[in-house]
Amino acid sequence: MRKRNHLFKTIIFALLLVLAVNIALPLCVRADSGNKKVVRIGWHEPPYFITDENGRQSGYSYEYQRKVAAYTGWEYEYVEGSWSELMQMLKAGEIDILSDVSYSEERTKDMLFTSIPMGSEAYYVFVAPDNKDITSDNLASLNGKRIGVTLDSIQKVYFEDWAKKHRINAQIIELAESEEESMKKLGNELDAYITMDVYGSPDSAIPICKIGSSDFYFAVSKSRPDLLTELDAALSRIQDENKYYDQELHDKYLKTDDTNRYLSKEERAWIENHGAIRIGYQDNYLAFCAKDPNTGDLTGALKDYLVYASKAFENADLKFEPICYATAAEAIEALQKGEIDCVFPANLTDYDAEQMNLLMSPPLMSSEMEALVRTSEQKEFLLKENAVVAVNKGNTNYDLFLSDHYPNWERAYFDDTPTGLKAVAKGKADCVIISNYRYSNVSKQCEKLHLAAVYTGVDMDYCFAVREGDTELYSILARVTGVVPKSAVHSFLTYYSTEDVKTTFWEYVKDHLFVILPVISAVLFLIVLLLLRSIRAEKKVGEEAKLLKELNRRVFVDALTSVRNKGAYNEYLKKLQERANGGEKLDLAIGVFDCNNLKTINDQHGHDKGDIYLKNACQLVCKVFDHSPVFRTGGDEFAVFLLNDDYKNREELIQKFESRKSEINGAAANTWEEVHIAYGIAEYDPNRDKSISDTARRADKIMYENKRREKEPEVITKADTTAEKEDE
Repeated sequence: MRKRNHLFKTIIFALLLVLAVNIALPLCVRADSGNKKVVRIGWHEPPYFITDENGRQSGYSYEYQRKVAAYTGWEYEYVEGSWSELMQMLKAGEIDILSDVSYSEERTKDMLFTSIPMGSEAYYVFVAPDNKDITSDNLASLNGKRIGVTLDSIQKVYFEDWAKKHRINAQIIELAESEEESMKKLGNELDAYITMDVYGSPDSAIPICKIGSSDFYFAVSKSRPDLLTELDAALSRIQDENKYYDQELHDKYLKTDDTNRYLSKEERAWIENHGAIRIGYQDNYLAFCAKDPNTGDLTGALKDYLVYASKAFENADLKFEPICYATAAEAIEALQKGEIDCVFPANLTDYDAEQMNLLMSPPLMSSEMEALVRTSEQKEFLLKENAVVAVNKGNTNYDLFLSDHYPNWERAYFDDTPTGLKAVAKGKADCVIISNYRYSNVSKQCEKLHLAAVYTGVDMDYCFAVREGDTELYSILARVTGVVPKSAVHSFLTYYSTEDVKTTFWEYVKDHLFVILPVISAVLFLIVLLLLRSIRAEKKVGEEAKLLKELNRRVFVDALTSVRNKGAYNEYLKKLQERANGGEKLDLAIGVFDCNNLKTINDQHGHDKGDIYLKNACQLVCKVFDHSPVFRTGGDEFAVFLLNDDYKNREELIQKFESRKSEINGAAANTWEEVHIAYGIAEYDPNRDKSISDTARRADKIMYENKRREKEPEVITKADTTAEKEDE
């Protein structure tokens, strides 16, 4: 009987255990699934969703949704289609979220909208480049024309309101295909098409007029209200993380200067009636502007800027007449008298400009401002509350810059910058404030006077100044600042920042006289006596080589490549470290580039060919990483600090580097014209690197590993160049 009861209890226990497992297991599965919610996302046209030739994905909405996933933990299932097709799928509940949807009361019947927009966009009327019937001068020319819009888009509503306001009667044609496909119909099935400015191109579609703009949102299927709460929370946290996130994405994917490349009817009339724009510029202000002492013409970054701007517009050419003035104050006085149309450089606050009846254009150039101080006080300088600053007489820009940023500093006026530097060295002033692009021009004098540069943490914008009331001129110059690329401006400034540093042979002899005379004396001594042998000669040469090496180390510009050298590299690294020690978050990567086979080229073809090889390698590095400072840190080695856009786009830049390198090598007729470079790039990680020098050492290690692998038959993968893969 006991055995039977025991057996019965055992069976009951087993059944209960099985039942508990069957109940718990689905709960566990559901809990695990709940941690990774799958969301169906509509994938539509660029620039919101982009897939490149290598299958890599990007785009405005793609990046935004990856950021959302960081806060929600969602997993995405992408559903491809045109925007119009996906809009219908959203209404039918076949997808959960669609991006780039403008809000309207009518649409709220079919979908839910986030409380925070994901950006804003502007809408333009585009026509084919050869269309002469529709012009911006005569909006009535749109009457009776076939105007295309995307099916179910807000553009139709905006155009109908705009057309009613301007008394335009046109035939609206809604199209379901992608906007790129629709725009191909311009000149055939369509007379005009309405879309965002990002789709315009001088070769295929030119803008006639702007009809409006609107915010756009994430739209959520009404069948998934649970997603809206999480999405709103994520968007709010993204705004807390970076309130400029929308603008950064807009600048990266939607910003275009194509619609800015067309002057209005009024602007073209002003140019036709006025003629050349007279620009007053400040002399002796390289790298920005100066009067060439040989030709009397304008030189500096402003010269190249105006050449670019003169051909920047599709429907007009600009002509400029540069006029030189000794000081900025003289140029502004001439502007106020009507002798010129505008002044460069100008850096006035709105208040200061108003007092002079002037207006400032958007900045066309910008520069970090450095304080040149006595080397002995380099560390303590920025801790000073009060200082005496040496200022050039008549330099209105610097006067007002100091009033704005350092109002308590006392000013001592001197005739020019060299005189001001001497005053600092003698203790009559504490510093000279100067643009980092102008430092090369005074670097030799600073070295002799034992002065050093300290970054102030303040940047100065350089603008055009125009008279109040010159509205059309202001509008033209504002457009100019929008169409000249920042990368081009940086190249102009970088070139002219070293142009003034070039020295003649006699200047070199004068600077190194105490080195050259001992060499000549030693040679004469050897010729006359013929008794001193290799030991004494080698000792003498060794001492002089050491001295020459020390002098070269202290010069900031490399004589062969015109980029900054090892001494400048150490100074720059030191400044970055000081910023990091001060608690600043640095988005930074360091690249180390080593030229292969230099010794072989020197031995087989001569050192002059080796110099060509090094210059070609340096030019490639500078052109690809054109937003970053480049240094020659050794005979065949270069280093790059990747900051700002170059840091963000480092992966694309490496691809561009490899592509350019292949193009050069494919076109090279001689070995020394080729470029063979091993490189390593490491990202600065304060949790991993005790100092930025550690980052440089990691980059160097990666470079040597890549250099070793290049000698093996296997292909080096892109992942080998990243710091993260190094120790995994």
